[in-house]
Amino acid sequence: MEPRLHLRTECVHVGMLSNKRANALPKGEIARGRRAISSLFNQGKRLKGGFLLLIFSASRPVEQAGVAPVRVLFTVGKKLAPRAVDRNRIKRLMREAYRLEKGVLPGWADSQSQPEETSQVTLAFLYRGRADSVPSLEMLRSEVRQLLKQFASKRPLKVREGDEVRDHG
Repeated sequence: MEPRLHLRTECVHVGMLSNKRANALPKGEIARGRRAISSLFNQGKRLKGGFLLLIFSASRPVEQAGVAPVRVLFTVGKKLAPRAVDRNRIKRLMREAYRLEKGVLPGWADSQSQPEETSQVTLAFLYRGRADSVPSLEMLRSEVRQLLKQFASKRPLKVREGDEVRDHG
């Protein structure tokens, strides 16, 4: 018996690829580093939602082309959800809700279309609800959308011509 060759063929359409990547959440957009996260929690401003808390702060200007203009962090406290399974599920749902709703932020939605002279923003979504009543993805999406709109209205955004605010509602 002859071994089978597994060849992967991919059909890529130019319009389809850019639309598909618009909702991605690459590793470069995840906030990392003890110093950055510590300063976010100590000096960041807060927006309260029903079961989410958004903490945000601006840092150094974005000069490099490959640097994500928005970095995001998702956290669930052990006191609210003692079981790791519940914490991980809630974080997965929060990541998915943000990934689908990040287009609300004009000019910051994708790293390729960042405006000049924009400071890098770090966002932290903290879950404040209860573990025994995990909200659905749709509830999290509406809350994330609401918090991102509040954040965008509080912060002056420098948007290039052609950038638009996408509303998934």
